[in-house]
Amino acid sequence: MGKTNISAKSTLIEAFNEYEKSQFWSKNTRRTYRKNVIYMSEYMLNQGLNPVLENIDYEFVKIWENDQRKQGYSPKTIKQHQATMQSMFTHYNRLGVINGNPFAALKITDSNKQKHHSRALNITELYQVYKAAFELQESGVNVLVPTLIDMFTALRVTSLEKLTVRSVSTTMNGLVYEFDPKKDRVKEDKLLDQYLEEGDKHTDNSPNSKNKDFFIPLPPKLMKLLTQYTEHMEPNDALLYGLRGKPLINKQMNYIIDKVCEHLGWVKVEYEQPENNENHNNAKEKGRRNKIIRKTEKYFTPHGLRYTLSTLFHEMGVSDDAIRFLLGHSKYELGALQHYILSDAKYIKEIRAAQVIIETLFETAMELESNYNITLDLEEIFDEIPKVYSNQLKNKNYINLFKEHLVKYAFAALHQKILKESGNNHSDYFTFKAPELYNQIAMAQQGYFPHAPMPYQQTHGMHSMSYDLTHPVPLYPPTHIHMK
Repeated sequence: MGKTNISAKSTLIEAFNEYEKSQFWSKNTRRTYRKNVIYMSEYMLNQGLNPVLENIDYEFVKIWENDQRKQGYSPKTIKQHQATMQSMFTHYNRLGVINGNPFAALKITDSNKQKHHSRALNITELYQVYKAAFELQESGVNVLVPTLIDMFTALRVTSLEKLTVRSVSTTMNGLVYEFDPKKDRVKEDKLLDQYLEEGDKHTDNSPNSKNKDFFIPLPPKLMKLLTQYTEHMEPNDALLYGLRGKPLINKQMNYIIDKVCEHLGWVKVEYEQPENNENHNNAKEKGRRNKIIRKTEKYFTPHGLRYTLSTLFHEMGVSDDAIRFLLGHSKYELGALQHYILSDAKYIKEIRAAQVIIETLFETAMELESNYNITLDLEEIFDEIPKVYSNQLKNKNYINLFKEHLVKYAFAALHQKILKESGNNHSDYFTFKAPELYNQIAMAQQGYFPHAPMPYQQTHGMHSMSYDLTHPVPLYPPTHIHMK
């Protein structure tokens, strides 16, 4: 037997206190494991059992697993509980303190397991979400800022909840979050520390994939919106709020996305019919009836925006490392935030280029729909986006040429449609082509090259259309943010 003070009659807490001293875990791992051991100890006491090692056998473990399912724990959570106990029992089995490991024999299955929590949207669907967020905000439903930040950053909901006004950096044009171990789960730490002696308490609180410093760039229109949105707020105020004006916590982001889906018809909301059909449309009457929500195949969750942005960025040509950086899957340990930003400048440049292209595409599409009733074929345009992205990386002013090209393409397509409807079929079918990157010196000076060849006019014999970037098409109607 190895050198240990633990015996089969030791309590689970005593066994864990000694076990963890031999492990090189982060504070977060220690916290999770200790919480699971406490949960098991309390469960055994509720069952009338002394929480000691020798009272746990395979029959007990099977009952324990079944009771967790009855209590509503997901298979994933049960597996986490099992992994903690299995790890500790393996340790003491090797030391000869106990014989066997009943947790290792337990097989936990999930008959309802799905491959993904949500689906990824295509470029047209993402645009519909973008537009719906503006439409809902105009009608007084507070969804715009949380939806756009989630859409362009792919942040986890837990990270969105931690953002404050201070997180908005106008100097770096993005979101900065600095992990604060003193504020991280303070209540839970106090609960767990009561089981430790003073000398055994751990003061390290290491960042992990979900709790760490990060910086994510934002596209220009969203940065401008955030600047206006936070103008009269305090630095420590929460940045994002739910539908009822309270800080974003728990399931509030899910409710926001549900509202967007409902607006788009991707969720059908119905109410049970009362026995008396009179006044069934009355608001008070609806409040008394059960709401029935039916999700269509287009329904998605906040996590679906992570799938969506990473998928679209990959199709655009953004490097895998930059996508990992965006999703918080970076292989690099994070040190000082400024060093972190400088060392990953290449990835930030890639992400920023992709963001500004998508934002410009969506803004232009909304302008054309709102002002001229012209609908862009986003799927067709997206086929050319990899070329647009490549050129944008070479010259940041290329985006102006891209927007000008989108407008010319839209009116050329409209021109062709009118000719066909009038019976004049001399105009051949054409598709959107990414504009070439012309004289870069001129583009740098003027924002774009104004006298570049115009493929649509040349091909179709059209006259030049006036489009002055210094007097752009009016933006979508001004957005009013309702905080309270």
